[in-house]
Amino acid sequence: MTAFRTHLEFLRKTGDCCSLERPDSPSPQVIASEALRADGPAVRLGTADGRIDLVSGVYGGVDQLRRQTRYPWTRLGIGLGVDRDPAYVDVLEKIATLGKRVDERDVTYVERAATTTDRTVRDLGFPTPPGETWPHVTLGVLSVGTDEGTYWTPLHGTVIDSNTIRARIPETITDRFERGATVSIALGVPAEALAATQFLTITDRLSTPIEDRRVGSTVPVIPTTGGVVPSSSEVVLEAEIADKQPDTRSEKRAFWEHLLEGTTLTLEVSSVFTRDDAVVPFTPLGVPLTDDLQLVSLALAARLYDRVNSYWGVSPVEWLLLPAAGRLGICVVSTEVLYAGFEWQLSNFLFSFADCFDTVVLVDEHASPRDLGQVLGDIWVKAHPARDWLFSGSDAPVARLPTYSREGTGARLYIDATWDPRWDEAYIAPRVSLAESYPPTLRAAIRGSWAEFGFDSELDELL
Repeated sequence: MTAFRTHLEFLRKTGDCCSLERPDSPSPQVIASEALRADGPAVRLGTADGRIDLVSGVYGGVDQLRRQTRYPWTRLGIGLGVDRDPAYVDVLEKIATLGKRVDERDVTYVERAATTTDRTVRDLGFPTPPGETWPHVTLGVLSVGTDEGTYWTPLHGTVIDSNTIRARIPETITDRFERGATVSIALGVPAEALAATQFLTITDRLSTPIEDRRVGSTVPVIPTTGGVVPSSSEVVLEAEIADKQPDTRSEKRAFWEHLLEGTTLTLEVSSVFTRDDAVVPFTPLGVPLTDDLQLVSLALAARLYDRVNSYWGVSPVEWLLLPAAGRLGICVVSTEVLYAGFEWQLSNFLFSFADCFDTVVLVDEHASPRDLGQVLGDIWVKAHPARDWLFSGSDAPVARLPTYSREGTGARLYIDATWDPRWDEAYIAPRVSLAESYPPTLRAAIRGSWAEFGFDSELDELL
């Protein structure tokens, strides 16, 4: 388990997180939005006036259509402990594993890192979006304890007054959050806790106690009046549910709210616990490439990847990606074509398990998720619009997330951008790259001379 501040420190040491003094103007949301737009590092906004530090971009914020060494899953993969340069599929498998059930509970209880304070929620200094009145609380975990165990859910809250938070949570778990119940809000939690909660939300598995999931045995916890929460949490708020009502949505929503119906809870906070120099992640709502969008993208991709590779008895799919740049309106799948008609069957299988996208693109199994430009190039290199761009009838269910005008139609599209497996290999064009543009003898000579200068790692990437 990697604590949130340990995760941040690693990003800082590798130059992927910068620190700025938090200004009174503009809003932290504006600064975070500009950093995301410019493909910058994670941004930590520090204060010297008793407010908590804020950080944006810890879980994403990279445009994959630009050539670079960081990818949308890199920062989350580091926080999950996958690797310093995590492979995409390894991140998906790690997320899916955290959401799986375990045979018996193996919960680790340790001391609370945060200590009690006399501050109010308003004193903490959560960011207020431009044009709005109330500060927002995002990228946290809401916890409630019951006789069966503890249930976690994501939340999007607004701070109404000194100690009142109006929080929206998924409707599927609201039966566990009754009026008068005591709950806890954990902020600045380990990546495992946040990613697993998003995954369980997307897969509709919130109704199982967290102690019965793999994440319950990987993240050390502490008991609170509202169930167990990660022990290393930067901020813990203990509260009582004063009211519960149907969702009252604002224009600005966390990304999971676009996929799920919600319920609004009014929480009266009774206790505030913080760590020394506490730092809490936040996301500028409604902005491209934000942390909450990246988390939902990876959680949904992990669900579909895990589900599709357990359906046929084999694992034909190499990877599955919902690019955040496309706002999850498109699903790209690298797959082996098992038999004639497989591409049609796979596409319809994916459409049946997710309603956020209306386009599926199938590419060959050797395509790389790191090179999205090449993947998109396969659409026009390999797929003929008259033969390989296949639309469904317009009476198909309308996808949730595409933002273009649909005029009531629910037509879906899948594009077969793979080489026909029936073709002789001699007729299939090779994938062109810089390395393959030179004869093997010349590449070998270059490799030998460069190796003498100690450029082995650069050679592995280039050649």
